[in-house]
Amino acid sequence: MLEKSRQAQFLIPMAISIAYGIAIATVLTLIMLPMLLSVSNSIKVGIKWLRTDKHVTKEEVERAIIESNFDQEDEH
Repeated sequence: MLEKSRQAQFLIPMAISIAYGIAIATVLTLIMLPMLLSVSNSIKVGIKWLRTDKHVTKEEVERAIIESNFDQEDEH
């Protein structure tokens, strides 16, 4: 990015775009996605509590756990 040649002048904007794209994708993947999943899970717990008036854990409202329990009931 510090190169001053004419050929490098065409590549500098592309290098900047790629660098910022990687940085933003990393932030979105490592920070925002887990936060959104946690908020979604908290909303599911709240809705389940409102519907059933019973305390449920965060694991009990996850689709994978529900399907796993359903499959285990079918086997027995």
